[in-house]
Amino acid sequence: MLLVFMTASALVVQAQPELPLLWEHRFPEPTFMTGYGDVAVGMAVRNDSLLVGHSWENISQSSLIHAATGDPVWSLSSGDTVYHQGGRSFFGNAMIGAERVASGAGIGVRTRLYDLDGTVPWTVDAGLQNVARMCGPLVNGAGDSAFVLAYQNGTLHGFRYDHAGGTGSWQLPTGHPWREFSANFNAAGHLLVTAMVDHPGAFTDVPRLVVLNSVDGSVEWSAYLEDTTGFVVNSPAMTVPWAGDTMLTVHTTYAGKVLMRMTEATTGQSVWSFEDSLSLSPYLASVAVVPSQGSILVALDRGSVIAYSRSNGRVWMDTLNLTSAYPNTRILANEDHVVLVSPADRHLDQGQDVMIRALDPTTGTVLGEAWVNDIADTHDMPEDALLNGSMLHLISAATHDTLNILFESTTLLVSTFDLSVTTGVHGHAEVPALVQGIISAGSIQDRLGTHVKHWKAFDRHGRLLATGDGGRMDAWYTTAASGMYTLVAGKERLVFLKP
Repeated sequence: MLLVFMTASALVVQAQPELPLLWEHRFPEPTFMTGYGDVAVGMAVRNDSLLVGHSWENISQSSLIHAATGDPVWSLSSGDTVYHQGGRSFFGNAMIGAERVASGAGIGVRTRLYDLDGTVPWTVDAGLQNVARMCGPLVNGAGDSAFVLAYQNGTLHGFRYDHAGGTGSWQLPTGHPWREFSANFNAAGHLLVTAMVDHPGAFTDVPRLVVLNSVDGSVEWSAYLEDTTGFVVNSPAMTVPWAGDTMLTVHTTYAGKVLMRMTEATTGQSVWSFEDSLSLSPYLASVAVVPSQGSILVALDRGSVIAYSRSNGRVWMDTLNLTSAYPNTRILANEDHVVLVSPADRHLDQGQDVMIRALDPTTGTVLGEAWVNDIADTHDMPEDALLNGSMLHLISAATHDTLNILFESTTLLVSTFDLSVTTGVHGHAEVPALVQGIISAGSIQDRLGTHVKHWKAFDRHGRLLATGDGGRMDAWYTTAASGMYTLVAGKERLVFLKP
């Protein structure tokens, strides 16, 4: 039985506006428990097209989605088993993808060209075994060459492609083992490689910059960023292009330091450096830059964000201490927006969620938030994210966490949020207003409507109790204790009193 009453609602359920969800696209659930689960292997956006690399039942797929609406255009499967690493890029008037896959004698790398209509003109196998890490495809500025890098048994392999297929390869012995590496292009066409080296004299991996000629793989120059005999660096260093031939490298240390260095790629000369000391041990998670504004954004693994400028050093810091079973924090920025994407355990029964937090680029003020929790009783993990103008594209994995890895599985979800509402908007407390209240001791499903909405349930003190669609909210309310609850979905608010 439902009875209606009027109540003055002064509950402040959000200090900031909720970022509007424009659309969601959920890939099909696997039909069996897939072991380590399905993963995302890169996203790219151009105009109204969003290219997503992912797996389904561990098999490689590429999907083209309309970026504004979420409508699928096409999806192709390659038949390869994917091992977590890879990428997708637009490549002239086509698209290119590469990934670490199962091969006949181990783990190799395969690269494919996709036409805009979804056909595959060619596939090239790198002919490698036991590939530990890979990076790419990296597309040059002209859009006529793409590169894939793979590390195998002490050798870095480089592969070059044009629109007709493979056009060359090279090998670079690394000397000491590389635990991890990342790579990108700068505007001058150099390959910038940042490697974490297992140096025999050091107690931790040591970051090393290596600048390569992209055509033949020859080393233009290289340099270690830290002492090769100490216990210093606590997470992989990251390098991003800055402006022209300049690149920025960031790393963090156990001694509580954030270290930044700008280097000329051609000469290796350091043109700027900055050292920031924190009262904690920062673990670097992500770096974003806006060179036109001189802005550097550094995200740490528990969700804190620090903004720096080349002229003034540290500008602001948004301090968080999030906990998560599977950390994967990312910071993204452009001239209008700064947005943090981070997993966070809110200690609710649905498991780990993904938090999206829009920050004022100038002050660090929180302008808006959103949460992603796709399926009940799962851990949601951010897999990849892209910031395109005022649109944030996020792909996340809802993982059914079990005690046996052979019986885990994931479902992938692409979500797109509108950040334009955060421009010049600051949070404010809500004004108390009369709202309709509903007395119900049982089901509330008919009050939540048939449209798919993401509801949040709060108690009278503003504490978040549950999130999900109408079905999940109805199931939660049925077992909830007596009391008054507020359910919110966007601008819609319902107050329920359970006798």
